[in-house]
Amino acid sequence: MKLTYNVLCLDDKIKSLDETKQYLTVFNNNVGIEIKYTDIEVKIGPRDDPDDFWMKIVGEIEHSFTENTFDMILVDLHMGILSGADIIDTIRNGHTIFRPIIFYSAGEPSSKVEAIQQLNDAAEGAGILGKSVFITSRGELYDRAASIFSEMHTEEHKVNHVRGLLMDRVSEFDASVINLVQNEELLKLIPGDKKTKIAKEVISNFKKDFEKAQNLYEGIKLLNFSDIQTYIKDNHKDVSTYRKGFLLKYILKQVEVTKDFADILSEGIDSSRLDYKGGELKNLREIRNQYGHLTAEDLDVIHTDEMCIDIRKESRRQLKNIDDIHECIKGA
Repeated sequence: MKLTYNVLCLDDKIKSLDETKQYLTVFNNNVGIEIKYTDIEVKIGPRDDPDDFWMKIVGEIEHSFTENTFDMILVDLHMGILSGADIIDTIRNGHTIFRPIIFYSAGEPSSKVEAIQQLNDAAEGAGILGKSVFITSRGELYDRAASIFSEMHTEEHKVNHVRGLLMDRVSEFDASVINLVQNEELLKLIPGDKKTKIAKEVISNFKKDFEKAQNLYEGIKLLNFSDIQTYIKDNHKDVSTYRKGFLLKYILKQVEVTKDFADILSEGIDSSRLDYKGGELKNLREIRNQYGHLTAEDLDVIHTDEMCIDIRKESRRQLKNIDDIHECIKGA
């Protein structure tokens, strides 16, 4: 299940797509998906050599594909001396066909039928029909793209896709927590009188797990802050990701400029959240455990589109919080 869709746009008047792109951004954001656009303006200058210009555009397309994996491509039919059909053919020859391409024309409403016919003729002449190419007028571009995105959303919300996102993104979140709890720049911001409290918090947390980790507790209970820090770095497998999340939250609460981040982090690792109706939502770790430990049949009881949207939005929020902590540390 994806958090971001990448869309490639090719048009000789790229600004003319701004409104459509804004609407599509809102449409996808409503289900928690961000859209990132890569624009290529296919506009030849009065002094440009046609052959050189064509090679320049091909180069830009190839560079875009090395930087991104596109989920959708928007291509105009008429782009000065270049045909959108030729560009689609170039893309198809060099890259997988398994992505939707919307081929559109800017016909006036009175000539929409003629515009569609031009698109069909161009697509047929280039041999690109039947290869995930969707044809529409510019006036109906948003509706066609939104319809395709809706089908993509349905696919994204299948149980196995959600499991993939949870294992991938929440694992990324956990890894980010581990990185931050050992971040020396963050640790330097802790006031001296708070370090003793943090050391005691670590010891207290280990004590809670005493029955399962008695030997570990006996080994660290007398360590000071500096020793605790060294121990965690050198024995990272002895301190669980779960426990490191609590430790990071506690550290953030002790530093004045990071206190607010602790509350958001808590909603991702150990506390509940409220939805827009005031209902209680589980944190990401609880949700991940559900999807990791229940069969697909049992998941049918809780698995809904609303759950998928919440997972996606909360994953993005938690990862943004991690980024914001890094930015805060840099500026402190």
